[in-house]
Amino acid sequence: MQTAAMRGAPQWLRGLLSEEFFDPCAVHPGERKNDKNHFCVDCAAALCRHCLPHEHAHDVLQIWKYASCFVVRVDDLRLFDCTGIQSHTVSDHEVVFLNERTARKRSASAENPCAACARPLLSGHDYCSLFCKVKHLGESEHGLRRALQVSRQQVANTPEPQSGKRRPSLSSDARPSCGGSFRKRSRKQPEPAQAPGVGSPHFCGWVVACLPCASYVK
Repeated sequence: MQTAAMRGAPQWLRGLLSEEFFDPCAVHPGERKNDKNHFCVDCAAALCRHCLPHEHAHDVLQIWKYASCFVVRVDDLRLFDCTGIQSHTVSDHEVVFLNERTARKRSASAENPCAACARPLLSGHDYCSLFCKVKHLGESEHGLRRALQVSRQQVANTPEPQSGKRRPSLSSDARPSCGGSFRKRSRKQPEPAQAPGVGSPHFCGWVVACLPCASYVK
């Protein structure tokens, strides 16, 4: 992926479009089904199923495969305006391709070509993938910024979820890395052994109450 094509894109968007998903997770190399099929927007990093549950306040996308390409649900991609990208329906969900597709023959003379790669599209669409929209809008000074700004406004107007999970952060650049999945969890140190009964409120109460009367207790 050319750097110029991602000019002006925030770190999470560059990471999302350059990541090789479904490769083995380097954090969990010995685990089964360790394909990286999630992406944390806040950390700009790919995750596998064993990295979850992730930091609850972070925005995590699930990546799918459709026609041997990476796709993401439009409803999940709330920090970017997907208007104009040709979508597809997979299992009752609207998805868009992450990267430009190369399988079909391209033609600038097609009735409705992609504005970035000239791939033929259905009528009413301008781009075949998220990458193509980012690449095309990045060629103008404010195009990509507008797509990010519109999406920010949509997120800001979205009511807080009932579960208590906050909305994704509106910061478009690097964000603090979360803990959880990327750190080795330290083992809990065992507490020092205590004599039987020591530390028990019941035991201490019995001693204090009965010690003065010990001579009378048979």
